[in-house]
Amino acid sequence: MFLMTVLLFAVPGFSAYAENHSYDGKSPYYNNCASSATTKAYTNLLNGNNEKFGKVELKFSSTCKTAWAKITLDKPAASDWNANAWIKRNTDGKQLSCDSSGGNGRVLVGQTSCYTPMVYDLDPRSSYAFGKYYNLKTGAYTYAYTSSY
Repeated sequence: MFLMTVLLFAVPGFSAYAENHSYDGKSPYYNNCASSATTKAYTNLLNGNNEKFGKVELKFSSTCKTAWAKITLDKPAASDWNANAWIKRNTDGKQLSCDSSGGNGRVLVGQTSCYTPMVYDLDPRSSYAFGKYYNLKTGAYTYAYTSSY
């Protein structure tokens, strides 16, 4: 049995540890999870002059024990600019974005926010959120990361 386990972990492409929970990948509005949401961490999106133009939040549902990310811009996304957020669970590296099934799609021109699907986040699990605001033509971008919860 030990030899088989060693071989399994030595093969490229196999994940050493991947969790799958019933809430993983579901919308925060599934089973009313968003109704018990609080912001556990947030960070501001800053431009090159250190001026705030939005924020990235790590949301947590006390009812569902789930976490998700939300990015909110202070003004609608300008021409050629998009924004996206990601939630990443620390224990297994599971990562989902606003574009993932269960999210509401990245922030497009004229929009101000998006949210990711959820990941199960009951202790000892923890997750963090990050967001990116980027220019499709020039490749310019800025990132923001929250602390874990």
